[in-house]
Amino acid sequence: MSDNQGATKGLIDQLVVKAIEKRKQNEQRMANKNQPKLEYVLFSQFDVLEQLPSKNGRTTVFHLAKKDQPEKQICCKVVNEDAPEIAYRMLTNEASRLEISQHPSVAGFIKVGHEFERPYLMYEWIEGESLAEKMERYSNKGFRHDHIAWLVYQLAGALEFMHTRGVCHLDIKPSNILVSEGDHVKLIDFGAARYVGEIEDHAEASLGYASPLYLKDGITQPQDDVYSLALLTGHLFLGSIYGDAWQNELKGRKRTPLIPSHVWKLIKRVVNNPRGHGLTAISFAQQLAKIDQQSIESQNSAPIFSSLRNADLLLTHCKTDDKSYGRFRVLEASLVLCVAAITGSYLYNASQPEWKTIVTTKQDTPETVSTIKPAQTASFLAQPPWQIEYSLNDMESSVVTTAPYREAFQVQQVKLSQLYKQYQSDIESYQRVVDTLPKDLVKLRGELVRLKEKLVADGALFPSVDKALTSTMAGLNKSSIDALQLAAMSGSKQERLASLIVNGQTKQANDEMRQAWKRNQSAAYYYSKVLPEKVLDSINQSIEKSAQNHYYTQAIGEATAARDFFTNRPELDQKVRDLTVARSEYILFSTVTEKSIFEQSRLHDSLVDLEKNAPKSFEQMISVLGKMASDSIDNSHVNSRPARGAIAVDKALKDYLTEVKG
Repeated sequence: MSDNQGATKGLIDQLVVKAIEKRKQNEQRMANKNQPKLEYVLFSQFDVLEQLPSKNGRTTVFHLAKKDQPEKQICCKVVNEDAPEIAYRMLTNEASRLEISQHPSVAGFIKVGHEFERPYLMYEWIEGESLAEKMERYSNKGFRHDHIAWLVYQLAGALEFMHTRGVCHLDIKPSNILVSEGDHVKLIDFGAARYVGEIEDHAEASLGYASPLYLKDGITQPQDDVYSLALLTGHLFLGSIYGDAWQNELKGRKRTPLIPSHVWKLIKRVVNNPRGHGLTAISFAQQLAKIDQQSIESQNSAPIFSSLRNADLLLTHCKTDDKSYGRFRVLEASLVLCVAAITGSYLYNASQPEWKTIVTTKQDTPETVSTIKPAQTASFLAQPPWQIEYSLNDMESSVVTTAPYREAFQVQQVKLSQLYKQYQSDIESYQRVVDTLPKDLVKLRGELVRLKEKLVADGALFPSVDKALTSTMAGLNKSSIDALQLAAMSGSKQERLASLIVNGQTKQANDEMRQAWKRNQSAAYYYSKVLPEKVLDSINQSIEKSAQNHYYTQAIGEATAARDFFTNRPELDQKVRDLTVARSEYILFSTVTEKSIFEQSRLHDSLVDLEKNAPKSFEQMISVLGKMASDSIDNSHVNSRPARGAIAVDKALKDYLTEVKG
């Protein structure tokens, strides 16, 4: 076949495919025409109280009231008839993310429907006022500091919950936050919401509040919501007095008097490092809540809430009645700390050996030459490598003094290098798994979302299946979050660190490398010291449980196994002895009281174990047993019932004593 013939055939194939797709579209349109019109059905069951078109013109929100039940009001978001196909998918995605994110501070999800010619989303109607409306009403001043802290705390609770379910809102702004008549905060409009780590071409985030890194790479992270929350917080403190220039005030160097000092530092921490600030939504709100009580009384009083019913429940009030007195208290505390630091430093240095060299020079005499002690070497090598390097470079002029420490550091690095080479393949294999796990989970989640959309489009999704799919997606989202955290802590970090350095964020890259080193050193201590103690605690709990149920032989076996594993543990030797004594006492006293009657061999072995492990109390113990056995045998003649257990113990005692004397 010639090239022209091949090209012609390819063009014909494309035309055939397009014709088939067009026919399917026409069939779908005809099917939609035969379906009931969405507005007709809605208007037959509800009264339209308000109609709110969207800014992008793709959807319309109807505020509806149930006919004959006007108190039952809802919102219904529908796709407009002339909207493109992407609007259908975006509404379905918004419904899915709203349903997964249900929280007391989030608008309540009711249902999503596809039974008409267009999809629709129903959610609760919230009677109240948006923050944007409040800011417009109080345009000349910001809001009370305690009110802002309480509002942000409620909002942060919703965001934290969403993030644990794998959803980011990505459109935190005043118009999307309602304050209901009961002073409850409600977050609305999930049109821009995305799953964590997800990339979508169509974003609807507000540029004024969106994280610059999200706008740059389109990848969603929980820190992007914290960034928007920080900007919102600053805007609430400033109010509308700066008009459209409020962002410049927050991103400037000089603090405006309207924002308290600790709030300014908190906001700048987030704004200057949008994803590396290390704060969650809740931790941001908690740090914001450190309110100076005097500033509440002296600053702006424009209300967000109608009352302070709950606004002070989670705030940290720091009252200072007398500023001069406060300065003296600070001075006094500083002096105390200085004295404590000097005293502690003196005592520590006095208890430590001097840092001296082990290298002899011509000027040294035998009396002046000394060696560094093990404690000095251990203390030096326990420092982070960057501190060791700084110490060695700082004292480079004194080669003789630093020589032994330099040699110890080199020996340590050689040993660690050999250990790394031994386990290098295992480490790299583990890091590959950790690095790829989040990507695999995101891919799997995307396939699950597409499956749900297909089932919805085919009309084959029953309510029970829909609920199961939603629950599975929520679990998968949480697993994705956990996987991202795992990758951040245990992954290779190679690409991330390289990206940070290339983008000029060298300080953050350096901090992350140091944090990774500290975590791994902590892990080494955990496995050498903390984990063994935790394992021993678990074994002790199992031993105690077995002993409480009188499974003494099992408890002794567990304690013996622990003793064999944890060498040089005198407490385990004592535990084995105590359990052996407890078992002997249980066998002997259970038999003499006839709760359980054991064989002669068990009674004999119990007496042997008792004398071996509790020699000081043995004589007293057999005396008590002998008297109990004798009394029981005497009472058996009165009761006309043989005392089999007492007879068995009496015989065991006589046989044992005869054996010992013989």
